[in-house]
Amino acid sequence: MINNLEYQDLSEPFQKLDEDYASVAMLIYQEKELIFIKRSEDLPTHKGHIAFPGGKKEASDQSIVHTAIREATEELLIDSKSITPIGILNPIDTVEYRFLVFPIVGRIDKKPESFNDSEVQEVYFVSIDELKNEKKWIYRGLYDTDWIFNIDNEILWGATAKMVRRLLRIS
Repeated sequence: MINNLEYQDLSEPFQKLDEDYASVAMLIYQEKELIFIKRSEDLPTHKGHIAFPGGKKEASDQSIVHTAIREATEELLIDSKSITPIGILNPIDTVEYRFLVFPIVGRIDKKPESFNDSEVQEVYFVSIDELKNEKKWIYRGLYDTDWIFNIDNEILWGATAKMVRRLLRIS
């Protein structure tokens, strides 16, 4: 277990689903930082949101883990071998779509040096210790789990914030 984080260990074979779903890659660098992206304004959904690399299942995806890794490699322009999947959180139901999003926790061995600018505007490396500081989280109160966190004048909120808080054991 990395840095006392809350996730279920993964083991192969990884779960495969026939129905539609999405997976995101919660990538941890050197057990100290979590990697986030700012989504492009040109994407059909979640324009400009702070998020984890991820997206919907494609026909070629072999599992929920494969979906997360494929999406991370496409968005961060990295080799799939640089990601080691280690865990999973319970899936999140999002407001925008009627299917589940599977958060896959993984280690990444080096920081991405670039990104796919058709999907990503910016990449952020945020200290896990900073994210664990409950005083930096603000309860906005639009709904019962409406916590936000500021990252370089951008707001981390919604399903991504919920995943982070679960991973860090913040209720």
